[in-house]
Amino acid sequence: MKRLLMIGWLLVLTGCSGSSLSPTTTPTPFTQIAGAWEITAASGQQPGYSTLIESNLQQTSSTSTSTITASGADQIVLIGQHPAGGFYFGGLCPGATADDLSGTLSTLNSLSLTLTEGASVYTLTGMVNTSGKSMSGTYAFSSGSCPDSGTFTGVQVSALAGTYTGTLNFNGNHDVAAATLTEGVPSSFDVELSLTGADNTTATLTGFVVGNVFSVQGTLDGQAVSYYGYYDFSEKDVYMVDATSDTPIGTLFAQ
Repeated sequence: MKRLLMIGWLLVLTGCSGSSLSPTTTPTPFTQIAGAWEITAASGQQPGYSTLIESNLQQTSSTSTSTITASGADQIVLIGQHPAGGFYFGGLCPGATADDLSGTLSTLNSLSLTLTEGASVYTLTGMVNTSGKSMSGTYAFSSGSCPDSGTFTGVQVSALAGTYTGTLNFNGNHDVAAATLTEGVPSSFDVELSLTGADNTTATLTGFVVGNVFSVQGTLDGQAVSYYGYYDFSEKDVYMVDATSDTPIGTLFAQ
C-alpha cells in the first residue's frame, strides 16, 4: 500500500512540474472610421476663416497599424469659408500640388494626419471617439506659403439622397428648380434636374460625391454644364455653383 501511494504522489508531482502554455493575447482592434467625412479646420490666426475638408476616408489596418488616406478628386475636396460668407471650392490656399490627406490611427484612437493643401502642408493631431463617428484636435503649419494653425472637428456624414427645390440661374434666367439627388457606391452621384419658367427642360447630371460636396456634369437644354454642390447640414440646403465660371447659381432646399 505504501509503495502504491508513493507512486501516486510521484505522478502528481510530475504532472505539476510540466511546462505551462502562455495565454494568448488578442490584438486590440482599431476603430473603423472609413467613410464620408466633413472635417472643419477653424483658423486660430485668422478668426472667421475655416476650411472644410470633405473626404471619403480610406482605412487599411494590420495587427500593428491602421493607415488613413484620402487622395484624388473623388476622395478629398477642400472648401474655404470666408467670415463674410460664401464658399471657395478648392480651399483658401490653392496651388499646383494635388490635395491629399494621410496618416495613422492608433488602437487608443489617437489620430495623426498630414494635409497637403495646394502649396502648403499641415499636421493634424487629435482623437477619434469610440464610435468612430467624430474626431477633434488641433492643426499646425508644417511648410508652404499659407502659414496657419487652429483647431479641427470632424463628423461622419450621411448620404445626400433626397428631393430639393428652389431657384437656379440658367442662361441668365431664374428658373424654379426641382432636383432628386441619388448617391451610389462607392461615390457615384446623380442629379435628376427639372427647370420650369423661362427654361422648361429636364436632365440627368452625373458625377461623384465627397463628404457633403458633389460634382456633376451633363447636358441641360442642349448646353454642356458642370456644377458643384455643397450640402449645408445646419441649413438643410444645397448651395450650387457653376464650376466653369466659379459663380453661384442658386440654392436648393430639402423637402
